[in-house]
Formats: sequence, structure tokens, C-alpha cells
Amino acid sequence: MRVDGKEQKMNRLPSTKQLPGRERIELIEQHGAYRAFAVFLVACALLIAAFAISAVWKQADGNPLPDGTETGTFSNAGADTLPEGEPNTEGGSEEAEPEEGIPDGAEKIRDMDLAYRSLGEEYLHNETGYRPNVADLLEKPLSLDLGAAPTVLVLHTHTTEAYLPSGTVYIDEPMGDLSYSEDPEKNVISVGRSFCEALEKKGITVLHCTVMHDDPTLRGSYERAAETIRAYLEDHPEICCVVDLHRDSVRDREGAYIRSLAEGREEPTAQLLCVVGTDGNGTPCEQWEKNLALALQLRHALNANGGSLCRPVSLRNASFNQELAPMSILLEVGCDANAIEEARRAAKLAGESLADLLLAN
Repeated sequence: MRVDGKEQKMNRLPSTKQLPGRERIELIEQHGAYRAFAVFLVACALLIAAFAISAVWKQADGNPLPDGTETGTFSNAGADTLPEGEPNTEGGSEEAEPEEGIPDGAEKIRDMDLAYRSLGEEYLHNETGYRPNVADLLEKPLSLDLGAAPTVLVLHTHTTEAYLPSGTVYIDEPMGDLSYSEDPEKNVISVGRSFCEALEKKGITVLHCTVMHDDPTLRGSYERAAETIRAYLEDHPEICCVVDLHRDSVRDREGAYIRSLAEGREEPTAQLLCVVGTDGNGTPCEQWEKNLALALQLRHALNANGGSLCRPVSLRNASFNQELAPMSILLEVGCDANAIEEARRAAKLAGESLADLLLAN
């Protein structure tokens, strides 16, 4: 069953020993020379460290990893930094040569695989102070009270997030004019529909809310979406999981637009990103570890047998309304440089995998 929503819309030096006359002066001069040399060495070390730090980001255990592309992950919930991806083998090198047919001033779209499989299954993009045991969470039963008919609510906090027309290879106008649309056939509503249909075919009851929560503006979208979630939970207490389906936005360091693609697919398929909120911003969210377990297990399922459908799970301080339901995730389907057909394929696979997880628990 699908129900469309109604309008609501962070040296001390030891004291120098006091010696008389010339001996003290010479000692001070020697210390001064040594000190200057030491300062020089420290400065060099700091300079090297600065370059290194500017090119790293932290994983869950604090170890440094390669620096990142600029991404608007969580769809305007605030930019963050992710590692620069390994270019898709069919997407050219990092320093792609200008191609014939791309007008002067236009920006070429880069194809990239952002799954970072080389970092391992337990890698977590962690922006919080928490250090969850990823290995344990990958094995943790979700312990859901599903009843006879598991019910999932799917909504879109940023409903007008859209995609590019199929076959687009460069951008020659402001992306904002291209990547937002109120047309449900061009925005995340259409992608959400593919996601819901996959869940339903597996026996999951789905409530698909199509309220435009970012109308008239993106500001306040999460507050409006929270009202919608509360209303659905009141009317449908059987809801076991809420999925807030978005579209991501990724740039490289030069500002080029990134088209995130899974490798090894017969047809071009966008990549997915699970975002999990916590209580790091002060909003109580007691179930965040259960949400994280779901996201980690979903990524594991999607990337089974060496696949790269799902990017590393991202753990954030903001709650993203995930405190409201028994279990929630924010799911980014593709990027603004992806075509909607690529996003629909990814959404279908995500729906099938999520259904299997829910039904197995």
C-alpha cells in the first residue's frame, strides 16, 4: 500500500641554571643557537604536518586517510569532506584532458566510484565523538517487532532534489537551475517510487509521502518533515522504519561535478550513501546505534560479492529526525550529476536489500 501525503508543508622550558659572568653569557648564546635550530626543525615539521593534515580526513579509529572531494552530503544539511574517490575505470584519469565537443567555460562531469572498497567493510566516515564497534554492529540483530506486515515510511525532506537528463556530459549553466525540480517525474519522488515498488514486491507495506517539505524554501525542511513523520506514526503505529530519501551533491577539489557510478554493472547505476544521525548536537536519539547497524548491514548487502553500489556509511552529529521512529536512515541516491535512470536502478536494488534485511530480522 502506498499513501501519498497531503499538503503540510573544538614548554614550558626548564629554568636556565644561574651562572656568573661570561660562562652564563656563553651558555645563553649556545642555548639561543640550539633553540633557534630547534625552532627551525619544529617549524619544518609543522609545515610538513600541515600539508599532510590538509590532505587527510579521519576514519572511525582516528587514522588518517586520503583527502577529499567537496560534497554537499545530506542535501544542503551542510557540506562535509569525503575522500577523493578512485576514478571509475571508464571515467578517465584525475587530470582529464579537455574533450572535443565541450564548449569553453563548460564544466565536464567526472565519473567516479566512491565506494572505497580498499578501506574495508568496517570503514566508517565518522564525524562524531563516538567510536562504535562496526564489526559487532554488522552482526547485531535488528530485533524488530514487525508484526504480520512490516511497514516502512518513505519520505523526502528535500523533495525537489532532481537529476540531470540522461546523456549529459558537461554543465554550462548554474547547477542549481538544473538539479531542483517540482516535477515528480524528475525529482526524488520518482526515485522513491522505484524504491517503494521494490519493497512492496518483497512483501513490505510502504507508505510513500510525497509532501514538498522544501516548499517554499529549503530552510525549515527538516522541521516540516518532522511534523509529517509524527503524523504518520500517530496514524500508523505499525511503522517500523522511516527512510528519508535524498539526492547527494559531490564536487572534486577543482569544483568539477561528480557522477557517482557503481562498477561492474551492466547498466550505469548510481551509488548509494547511508547517513546516520546521533545525539551529538544535543537532540536525544537513543536508537542511533540500531540505525547504524541497519545502515552498515544494508551497505554490506549491497556490496556483496565485490560490488560497489554503496559508499561508506556516514555517522553525523545531527539527528536528521532519526530520533522519531523505532528505526530510521537517511538514504542518498546518486548525485546531482547522475541521470534519474541511474538513480532509479540504485533505488530498486536498495529497496530489495532493505526488504531482505527487515524480513530476516
